[in-house]
Amino acid sequence: MSALHQRGRSLPLQRRQAAVLRQALPEIAEQVLAEPGWPALAATLADTQAAGHNPAHLLAEATQHRELDSATSVSDVLVWRLRRLAHLPAAPAASLPRHAVTTQPAPKAANNASRRR
Repeated sequence: MSALHQRGRSLPLQRRQAAVLRQALPEIAEQVLAEPGWPALAATLADTQAAGHNPAHLLAEATQHRELDSATSVSDVLVWRLRRLAHLPAAPAASLPRHAVTTQPAPKAANNASRRR
């Protein structure tokens, strides 16, 4: 979430995505925009659009799955729901440290040890 939050702090990105939010969810848009999780939601909306989805439609769909009234953070719930609906990774690869992403196979000893268990 913190990587998404950092990516979403761009003001132009927030302005574009705020318009999407206001269009899709006018009744709760101002509440969501005031939440600390809003930048992460803005980044997620941009990710859904980059993946070829219509973010306004996905937002509307995400609110129909279950109620949001009991959520401590509506923006955090929407991030989770949107990433699932759009088949986006929970932690985008771009936000992972470089050493966390590897293309090398695991050592053979580790593979053999896991098979014996």
